[in-house]
Amino acid sequence: MAKRRKSSASGNDTKIAAIVLVLFVAAIAFFFVTSKGKEKNNENVLPQETQVRQVYKVHKEARVHKERVRPVVVEPTDTYAPNENYKPVETLPPEPMERISGSGGRIAFIIDDWGQTTSNCRYLRDIPEPMAVSILPGLRHTRDVANCAKLNHKLTMLHLPLEAQHNYDIYPPNYIIKTTMNPDLASDIIDNDLAQLPSIEGVNNHMGSKATADRSLMKLLFRKLKRRGLFFVDSMTARNSVCTALADEIGLAFGKRDVFLDNVNTRDAIVRQIMVLAQKARHRGYAVAIGHDRRLTMQVLKDEIPMLEHQGFEIVSIRELLKNK
Repeated sequence: MAKRRKSSASGNDTKIAAIVLVLFVAAIAFFFVTSKGKEKNNENVLPQETQVRQVYKVHKEARVHKERVRPVVVEPTDTYAPNENYKPVETLPPEPMERISGSGGRIAFIIDDWGQTTSNCRYLRDIPEPMAVSILPGLRHTRDVANCAKLNHKLTMLHLPLEAQHNYDIYPPNYIIKTTMNPDLASDIIDNDLAQLPSIEGVNNHMGSKATADRSLMKLLFRKLKRRGLFFVDSMTARNSVCTALADEIGLAFGKRDVFLDNVNTRDAIVRQIMVLAQKARHRGYAVAIGHDRRLTMQVLKDEIPMLEHQGFEIVSIRELLKNK
């Protein structure tokens, strides 16, 4: 009995030792696998201090890059901006340039709305060809512009404010000559406006879509102009204007606008209108253009008038055109 008990205890010890060994081996294996996994996961992880430096560097570079960026400023289309890629109606030939004579027609330019500023007077010097400067009465620079035009041998006109069918601008009392005015008041305003510009050779209407259709008012005006030896150019703001027939009846030197140059105030639009003007002059033998006292308009005329002359058009004063049309 004693031998049997000793053998049983020895067998249990062996089993326990085997289990402990297996667990020990398993623990070592688990520790080994876990350690390798951590090392692999931490291969691309930098110490915290290094991470902070890297993030700061990235943000600093981004900030420097942002500070170097400048917004692109686009010139508005209603303002003249020199463009080296711009080409006039026709490319200028190499110098010397021979003028092609007799193949175009005569063209007269009238530039309206002068008197508010003298900023564009320099173009009267830069453009040697004839041009009429039509000046509004009663403005700060009315007489200054007249003097500038005289110094640069440009014809001057009165840009007479006449009543429009619809007017949304604000003017001083009795600045606009209206069809409902007492004839004596209308006569006094006309006389006063004419007296401000003694050097003028003619008149054209500022607005006037209602007034130029009124026979009584225009007859009053035309008789005054006839006595002073002045001409009248209808700006053609009204389709039912009575000016043509009335001027013929009174015997007043008279003309009318064929083309508005700058109702759309962009370079391309003005150049297109100059092309229309040239077509009319070539077809009929003469044409009258009206533009406004704007820097873009004056700059385009400075660029394009030499091209018109090269194509055979003659730039003349409105006075000369009316005498010989």
